[in-house]
Amino acid sequence: MKYFISAGEHSGDLHAASLIQEIRKQDPKAQIWGMGGPLMAAAGAEIMFDPTAESTIGFWEAAKKVWVFRRRLSEFTYFLRENRPDVVVWVDFGGFNRLLAEQAAALSIPVVCLFPPAAWAYGKGRADRLARCVTHVASVLPFEAEYYRRYYNLKVTYVGHPLVDRVRPQLAPEEWRQRHGLAPTEKVILLMPGSRKQEVRNLLPVMLAAAAELAASREDLRFFLPVAPTIDQALVQSLLEQHPGLAVETEPSAENYNLMAAADLGILASGTATLEAALLGLPMIVTYRVSSVSALLYRFLQNKENNQPVMVSLPNLIKGRKIVPELLQDGLTVDDLVMQVRLFLELPERSRQMRKELQGIGEILGPPGVMERVATIVRGEATQHPG
Repeated sequence: MKYFISAGEHSGDLHAASLIQEIRKQDPKAQIWGMGGPLMAAAGAEIMFDPTAESTIGFWEAAKKVWVFRRRLSEFTYFLRENRPDVVVWVDFGGFNRLLAEQAAALSIPVVCLFPPAAWAYGKGRADRLARCVTHVASVLPFEAEYYRRYYNLKVTYVGHPLVDRVRPQLAPEEWRQRHGLAPTEKVILLMPGSRKQEVRNLLPVMLAAAAELAASREDLRFFLPVAPTIDQALVQSLLEQHPGLAVETEPSAENYNLMAAADLGILASGTATLEAALLGLPMIVTYRVSSVSALLYRFLQNKENNQPVMVSLPNLIKGRKIVPELLQDGLTVDDLVMQVRLFLELPERSRQMRKELQGIGEILGPPGVMERVATIVRGEATQHPG
């Protein structure tokens, strides 16, 4: 069978690579092309364009790259027409992948959507367009599946979240702390500004300034900064050099789960990392900042049927209430971040309560074997609609 898989950022590349591995188990002769990054390529896909190092967040930020993706859309549409894959798989990156799905549907090629747009947050507009071009939604969140089933005559399967199969530390927290020479009284604070350059530029300066202020008043804090493979080390070093008196230990992203399991607190960019941290029971402060134009558009597009306060982090969305603090846009200041960290450090009950609140998220996200279930859906649609 022939497959075209499209992902646009690091997390999508990660999940798509895992899916490719499962597809190849079920279909050893699979031919796989697509848009994605080095992980998809390593899994065996022929990558036609890699956008992962330049992915953005926010409406305005994405609009600046519209001409690049318009050209790629034209190229991919021509490829679909000439090569007739048996199925197209949309992995997140909804702004572009919805356009690609519309082209595939016009060519009568089935589309399976993994990580569909957050229509439950933005309202029905996005879901309306998805429903016209997607054959099958593989939903990773229970309330997401419920939303699409309620409003649309779509095939929707709740498969669970792929992270339930992936989030496993390799070292016990005690062993990790021993290897890093940590005293029992020292507190580990994890800084995770995201996997996009834009996120690092927006968030890491605030995180480092807050860390410097905290370190000036306490000697029992150790700061660790895992660096995603999509981030240039020179960018990180240039930001660290602005705080010469601050000791921050950088780590490769392969250490993320060991760090999360052993840390006392995480300061995280909103995104996949917040769910990984939740699965490992890490107390966290979630940060998020895009341009003022994108923030205004987000508030305008937010689903007016949803009367809840704005929440962006996955743990809060899954629980349906604010269990982890969020510092967003103008609310993300050095003073506010320092205050939040001090609350965790000075009130141990706050951390214990959050760990308790985070328990059970793994059960909500479904049983193991997620990508095996997605691969079965993808192959089923390809078999029912052979190219």
